[in-house]
Amino acid sequence: MAEEVEKVKKRVDKRLEQSNSPKNGEVPFNDVIDHMRQIEGYPTKNLSKVNLYSLLLPIRILGYLLIGSMGLGTLIVIILMLFK
Repeated sequence: MAEEVEKVKKRVDKRLEQSNSPKNGEVPFNDVIDHMRQIEGYPTKNLSKVNLYSLLLPIRILGYLLIGSMGLGTLIVIILMLFK
């Protein structure tokens, strides 16, 4: 039990030290965000600069087809409702 308390104290001290550092933008908010950034590649610095065109071509085509079919389906439903 004492070992776990020491681990928690070290982790809390580390977080306090990181939050007081001048590079506060580079410090992850919590362990989940850190995991998503390191393991899954989740961008945490600036989400507005994510390059969606870097996806593979088949994934982009699938996305365009799905979005296009939803838009076309919505348009068809609206047109059919007007003529009913």
